[in-house]
Amino acid sequence: MSDHAQLPQGQVDTYLIKLRRALGGLPADDIEEIVRELRGHIAERAAETDSERRDTMPVERILRRLGTPEHIGSLYIADAMVARARATFSPMLIIRATTRWARTTVVGFLAFVVGFAGYALGLALLACAVLKPFFPGYIGLWISRRAVNLGFEVPTPHARELLGWWIIPYGLVVGAAFLLGTTAFLRWMLRFAPRAASRRVAPSA
Repeated sequence: MSDHAQLPQGQVDTYLIKLRRALGGLPADDIEEIVRELRGHIAERAAETDSERRDTMPVERILRRLGTPEHIGSLYIADAMVARARATFSPMLIIRATTRWARTTVVGFLAFVVGFAGYALGLALLACAVLKPFFPGYIGLWISRRAVNLGFEVPTPHARELLGWWIIPYGLVVGAAFLLGTTAFLRWMLRFAPRAASRRVAPSA
């Protein structure tokens, strides 16, 4: 395309060099593909001409609308993290990906809140099941005039433990179910995390 020759290559190259640095945590092949894709995107936008004035969109404006290399790089790194999280059952990786998503969209924030609550409840139930034999009079599901408490409680006349030793099988089974269910839910929700390529600006009218 002849219009590609009109690109101020120094400016574009500087932008892409900074982008390479921002993508430093990704595999080299992925970095090359992203840089090649962005270079083509910039060239396409620069080659789009106004039907009457026949002038090209200034490259400065294209780069400004794309965002800083650091911002673009963080989006692609988030994409890679989401892809890994959707392919694994590691709660740590899934939570990390969901946390990054929660910083950018309301849906991501809601997914993080539900995920955090699910993991917290699952871990609390498992902890109760493990600790009950060591602290039988203090661990359990407690109800009092003020609240319901799962975990450690100093017995008082107004606090009653509901499950007794049943907290052990209940905690193991239901706690594990919460962990697995929360993991499956977050993996499914991560399908809706926006991808870096979908955030690019559309061509000017």
